[in-house]
Amino acid sequence: MDKRQKILIVDDAEFNREILKEFLGEVYSYLEAENGIQAIRILEEIGNRLMLLDVNMPQMNGFEVLEWMNQLHWIDETPVIMISSEGSVDAMRKAYEMGITDYITRPFDSVIVKKRVQNTLELMRIKSV
Repeated sequence: MDKRQKILIVDDAEFNREILKEFLGEVYSYLEAENGIQAIRILEEIGNRLMLLDVNMPQMNGFEVLEWMNQLHWIDETPVIMISSEGSVDAMRKAYEMGITDYITRPFDSVIVKKRVQNTLELMRIKSV
């Protein structure tokens, strides 16, 4: 059985998902979704995992996913790091108000991505103790 922590990467661009997996390496196991609808289905099946969530996606965008997560109270148990090329203060503020743990802007920096994921997972571990 795979003991690595699972990370759900939700981004409509396969290229972005691949970059994130490359930056994070083989330390983690990955689940992937191309849109918010797939992300919700995965969360229903497997429960809380760290989620890297893109803002702009077809069918259901990142903010709509956060709305679902808030309605179902999943946001309390599932840490979300929002990823976006949108770096405006308004977008960031809205995401934080909706319960995200952190926000990463593109273009991605490997050190920042790694550290923010590590810090979030460490906070998850401490919270569960």
